[in-house]
Amino acid sequence: MSGAASPSDPAAVAVDVSGLSKQFGPVRALDDVSLQAPAGTITAVMGENGAGKSTLMKVLAGLDSPTAGTVTVAGEQVRRFDAATMLSRHRVALVPQELALAQARSVAENIMLGAEPGPRAFPNRAEIVQRAAALLGRLGENLDPRRPVGELDAATQQLVVIARSLARDANVVIFDEPTSVLSPAESERLFTVIDGLRADGVTMLYVSHRMPEVFRLSDHVHVLRDGRHVGAWRTADAEPDDIVSAMVGRTLQHEPKAAGTTPATSSAAAPRLQVRELRGAGFDSVTVDIAPGEVIGVAGLPDSGRIELLRAVFGADHRTGGTMHLDGEPFAPHSPRDAIRARVAYLPGERRHQGIFPTMSVADNVNALTLDRHVRFGLLRRRSLRRDADEHARELRVKTSTTAQAITQLSGGNQQKALLARWLSIDPRLMVLDEPTRGVDVGAKAELYALFRSLTERGVAVLASSSDLPELLAISDRIAVMAAGRVVDIVPAAEATEEGVMAMATGARTMKETA
Repeated sequence: MSGAASPSDPAAVAVDVSGLSKQFGPVRALDDVSLQAPAGTITAVMGENGAGKSTLMKVLAGLDSPTAGTVTVAGEQVRRFDAATMLSRHRVALVPQELALAQARSVAENIMLGAEPGPRAFPNRAEIVQRAAALLGRLGENLDPRRPVGELDAATQQLVVIARSLARDANVVIFDEPTSVLSPAESERLFTVIDGLRADGVTMLYVSHRMPEVFRLSDHVHVLRDGRHVGAWRTADAEPDDIVSAMVGRTLQHEPKAAGTTPATSSAAAPRLQVRELRGAGFDSVTVDIAPGEVIGVAGLPDSGRIELLRAVFGADHRTGGTMHLDGEPFAPHSPRDAIRARVAYLPGERRHQGIFPTMSVADNVNALTLDRHVRFGLLRRRSLRRDADEHARELRVKTSTTAQAITQLSGGNQQKALLARWLSIDPRLMVLDEPTRGVDVGAKAELYALFRSLTERGVAVLASSSDLPELLAISDRIAVMAAGRVVDIVPAAEATEEGVMAMATGARTMKETA
């Protein structure tokens, strides 16, 4: 797919990417990507998770070197890809999602770090403060430069990073998801700064999932999918639906829905989980019911609140309001332990850091929640524990020579099945799944889908979230789409499309309807 015609403004090109590829072992993160960013404009880069946006920006910022292709900045080809060279020679700066600031040092010290006036050993501190104040003033920020950065909110810290880029005379600034942690008011404040930079002739590359802000800010839009450049538009000529189609344009015929994994569910069943106006950090006023044997998929961008919602249901994150009922009884877990006692299971998205116990065996991981069943007279009965683990491993087809084997020696798919075996040991009423097939191969995915189907056939209710939209559409009965912390709509999965879900998640549908 080539998309609409690429921008061809007569303005000078600030950044010219030609045939860029980046390989990580067998994985090709970027594949023959070409695009141009005209000088003094804002070029937006969009795409789903894993599309290659971050890799491209890391290359342009000098944090990664390309495997093939060229990058030309202001007419000069980049020969050396490192952050210092990109900033000092090519005047390219990055404003990352995770702001790298020295929290204990002052605003002025952070802004002028590496560009201090005076001798390096004895910089002129008065001039550091003066120059920092001038740069902040250019951004419309009246802030005491002597104040510690750690006292500032996220939006103001972001302005400090932008000022630091200007202190190094950056003429190309890359913004990577800059509004992901900002409130609407803070975002508008940032947009005003960005408009001012464009008026000053600064070229910007802007990565975002959010359609309204892309249309609010950018002059051109490029879309990446699966590491390839698949579309480009002048923003004034673009339609939100065209951009969404380019983002999700892969075919669905090979997705798991063809295997019939979505279970049939009786809409008349009493709710297993009833959520009313639930609020917490990252989400607000969420209302949803899940029936026994039903799978509710939660779709949304990384900052939509979907992950925080799942953690709150499991008691891992604090709730600030609202109610939940489990099989008609009040359910208000203050910790994961409370949820486990109520037979609520949680398969985390970060398996290695939040799921497995990496120093323990498969058997110990599988039986981590039921050790008391294997204790007699205060002693752990290893033979009983191993026998139980072997039975669960056979049931879930965990491929291991022995359950005494270290769990880290298993493949990702078999580690995930071992974690699932752990949760099945508590006979769950509700299973909460976050990125349930992340990091597993196609064969293991098919086995996991079958296991999830067997759970629903037993009447287990499932609340699942995944950044893999085709997967979520395939395993769910209904899809709750979240954006900016709220559920935008709940739609039957059989009637949902990738384009429709993405349009709601990015705000494209709302924007188009209210335009």
